[in-house]
Amino acid sequence: MKQIELLSPAKNLEIGIAAIDCGADAVYIGANNFGARVQAGNSLEDIASLVSYAHLFNAKVYVTINTILFDNELKAAEDLIQKLYKIEVDAIIIQDYGILEMNLPPIHIHSSTQMHNISKERIKFLSDVGFKRVVLARELSIEQIREIHSFVPDIELEFFVHGALCNGLSGQCYLSYELTKRSGNRGECSQACRSKYDLVNSQGKVLIKDKHLLSTKDFNASLHIPEMIEAGVRSFKIEGRLKDMDYVKNVTAHYSREIDKFISAENNKEKYCRSSLGKTEIGFEPDVERSFNRGFTSFNLQGKQDIIGNLDSAKSIGKYLGKISDLNNSGRGKFYFQIDTKERISNGDGLCYINMEGNIEGFLVNGVEENPSQGLVMIYPNKKPDIRLLTKIYRNLDTQFTKQVLTDKTKRRIAIDIILKETSQGFSLQAIDEQSLSVQEDIIVEKQIALKVQDYEKNLLKQIDKLGDSIFYLRSFDNKCSDNFFFASSLLNHHRRNLIEKLYELRQKAYKPIRKEFEKNDVPYPEKKLDFKANVVNEKAKQFFLNHKIEEIENGLEKQGERNSKSKDIVLMRTKNCIRYTLGQCLIRDKQTQDFNQELFLKDNKRTYKLHFDCKNCFMDLISLE
Repeated sequence: MKQIELLSPAKNLEIGIAAIDCGADAVYIGANNFGARVQAGNSLEDIASLVSYAHLFNAKVYVTINTILFDNELKAAEDLIQKLYKIEVDAIIIQDYGILEMNLPPIHIHSSTQMHNISKERIKFLSDVGFKRVVLARELSIEQIREIHSFVPDIELEFFVHGALCNGLSGQCYLSYELTKRSGNRGECSQACRSKYDLVNSQGKVLIKDKHLLSTKDFNASLHIPEMIEAGVRSFKIEGRLKDMDYVKNVTAHYSREIDKFISAENNKEKYCRSSLGKTEIGFEPDVERSFNRGFTSFNLQGKQDIIGNLDSAKSIGKYLGKISDLNNSGRGKFYFQIDTKERISNGDGLCYINMEGNIEGFLVNGVEENPSQGLVMIYPNKKPDIRLLTKIYRNLDTQFTKQVLTDKTKRRIAIDIILKETSQGFSLQAIDEQSLSVQEDIIVEKQIALKVQDYEKNLLKQIDKLGDSIFYLRSFDNKCSDNFFFASSLLNHHRRNLIEKLYELRQKAYKPIRKEFEKNDVPYPEKKLDFKANVVNEKAKQFFLNHKIEEIENGLEKQGERNSKSKDIVLMRTKNCIRYTLGQCLIRDKQTQDFNQELFLKDNKRTYKLHFDCKNCFMDLISLE
């Protein structure tokens, strides 16, 4: 059967455990160094604890070592990988090809999306080199994924399913480094794409003023999971190694349900399964709109159909509640407004709307009066917002839902069958889990016939089923004894606890990560020359490419220092988030208005950037003019 994996982010140990409890088949986490989110580092001790917990459920732990490395960091990175191998991490996720020239332990290696995994030829090379998995570029469509899977069927394909979208084509953004010397390739992105810009034409006319022209909505592929699985995706990755507990629990639970829904369909039961064990019963109703989001997009999954950008704000807009149907704007009495909504609103909730200038403005709820029969809610805000009738209201802070998610005691449990048998010295209890791991506990006792036989089997089952806070739940109990024997409650409790402890210890020892030696080869790289976008900043990476028949290698920007005048017109960002498309000025689809039928530029407080539109491939380039 084909295994499907839900991969969740773990900012820390506690969030990683919660993700597994909520249905994740794997989690990815950063160590103290070399991860693409410098604020999300974790100690080896915490990662080891997460590994131990995850492996109880056959869930996996991947560690991100997905920054580019300078020469003076190579030894430390190699030492870290050796330590991660020893604590039984399942795989490392890398960006820097120099790692492949190290003395590596036999640990699986995943190719980060920052390796620019967008063409079938590049992914074929990665497969030939020895990568276990590639994290595909987020810009790919379902048809392109299908084509890659057909061309390279032996490599695992991981694809993003939810969360913030990097505006730049995966692994090809240098805007942050250009502005602040904080490199996204080094885990220090300043998120320049979330800033405000002006759009100016070649005549100097400002067409759009002070808007988030490079900011994208958040990705949501909930509706496309069946198509993605059938196209070859085997791991679905939730973005968010900086996200908090409530976000990770809610989003993980949502996608776990969606994947289970697909697998449980009649035509899929015999073809697909989850890659880990255990059943999760969620104590809240998952709803991704209630967690942080900038509005949602399915991005390029079905080709260019969706507006990707969110010009109004880079902040969370949350869930749409309804339109204002009435308000007290007289200046007399307390200000309030009324909206048509079926959603429950609470004091302390954060609401927001788009004001007359097109910007998101928010406020808190100080009081609520509900009229459930009419679906009307009267809201008293903590300040008087500038709103009008029919204004759309959103909730970007749902206090009750957040509290419910955080306090929910969701547990993940593994099914077991328990069998009670007679032996020559008394009885035995046998437990068999859903992986067919089995343990036995002998009960040495003199056999006595029970005097009370009313509800005997029911009471015996009740005693056996007291599994408490363990990671197991009772799927079946089979009493194979020849008669109704007496069992003291204390005796049965003692031996049941011993039985469960034995099975827990067996599960701790039973899981062993799949290991594979990395064997170096000289498979030719699909190109002959590499420019700065290959991100080569150390000698080992250079040696790797030379071994793979590259003839010319340019240093990555982070190693070039100050660029000379000849290299000023470089592409700082290549993106599917085309400003022309968002504004209805697409050079192919739309008829341009007079001010747009010329070259366009972006301006911030200090710089001007030229926009180039590659309409054949449907990309927009942001070019430095400095």
